[in-house]
Amino acid sequence: MRAILAIIVILAVLGFVGWIKLSTPDGDPTLRVDTNKVKEDTSAIVEKSKELTQQAVDEVEQARQNVGDTVSP
Repeated sequence: MRAILAIIVILAVLGFVGWIKLSTPDGDPTLRVDTNKVKEDTSAIVEKSKELTQQAVDEVEQARQNVGDTVSP
């Protein structure tokens, strides 16, 4: 029962973000995955992750320099 509920929740989330679409043309249920939207969204996530990682690296480097300046003999 939990597995079915988990699948329903995952499908609902994917539908909400626009990655999948359910349609019933002529009474035949069809589930479509919008691969272009998935690629665009994942590319945007990767780019944002790179930016945030670089920002964190810069902040750590700045903090390290500040600590080095205060501890210098």
